[in-house]
Amino acid sequence: MRGVAGATLRRIPRACILCALLMFAASLSCAEDRTPKPYAPGEFPAWMQDLWRAEVIAVGSFPFALFAAFEVYDTWRYFANDMSPVYAPWPLRPANGAPYSQQENTWIVVSAATISLLVSGVDFLLGRLDEPSAAR
Repeated sequence: MRGVAGATLRRIPRACILCALLMFAASLSCAEDRTPKPYAPGEFPAWMQDLWRAEVIAVGSFPFALFAAFEVYDTWRYFANDMSPVYAPWPLRPANGAPYSQQENTWIVVSAATISLLVSGVDFLLGRLDEPSAAR
């Protein structure tokens, strides 16, 4: 029994090497140029390009809008609580400052998302005003 098992175990590395060589040879025979071709000017409709641009601007402006929303809310909360040092805005807040509630966090994120969508909408409208009317 040991002789049969030993012979089988010696064949496994050989079989793996043979499979690897066959796969490598197959990959060389199927090698193609996989360089992507640039998009043609009319490949996508104008509304898709506008939507893509709006998405990129909305996603790109979200971190800045989130920062602005936190700063505005921090400042409002500081003055609404009679300028208590516990509620000081971010750069001046002590280590034991008042934390945000779950509802406050949610509203700040929703406000930032709304601001970034508004920025995207304003960019779309300004782009439409900048285009000649014949191109529309």
